Amino acid sequence: MEKLNRITLLDNAKRPKAPKIENLSPAQRRQGRRLSLYHNHHREQLREVEEAMQQIDETLITKISELNMRQNFTAFGNMCGQECMMLTFHHQAEDSAMFPILHDAGSDGLKKVVERLMAEHLVVHDLIEELETRAHEAIREPIQENFTKLKATFSILNECVQSHFSYEETELEDALGVIDVGI
Repeated sequence: MEKLNRITLLDNAKRPKAPKIENLSPAQRRQGRRLSLYHNHHREQLREVEEAMQQIDETLITKISELNMRQNFTAFGNMCGQECMMLTFHHQAEDSAMFPILHDAGSDGLKKVVERLMAEHLVVHDLIEELETRAHEAIREPIQENFTKLKATFSILNECVQSHFSYEETELEDALGVIDVGI
């Protein structure tokens, strides 16, 4: 499996393409789009985390007391931590249940897409760990510099997750409509 990093994850030119499956029924098309429902939930959670981060940033600008700032960082850390935990669970479920079925039943092109998606999960996991480290630093020492690093890491994670979700939905839609993976 190719070793990826956050830069190569975002390089659409290097992402393999799954072959299109012709003549899918309307029911198969609907089935193929179900993955996006799960992803949309994560997208909404990431938007909420981003909004909370913006509120904390505005609070930093107005310089409220350190006690309030620590409480804000802690609340943000809990919200962000929950979404990161759910995102990790989502990827583990795909890696252990959905991807093996698609890999075994799929064409060579689909196999390459599944392998790429699994490699992208590793990049996302590394970014989640980096975000966790940044969040702990910001909670431990709630200063602008630490929050700026936290925001930058979240921004990279969010960009990678959004790109990954879009790629996964596009390339797996037909296969998920035809191959029963139980989603």
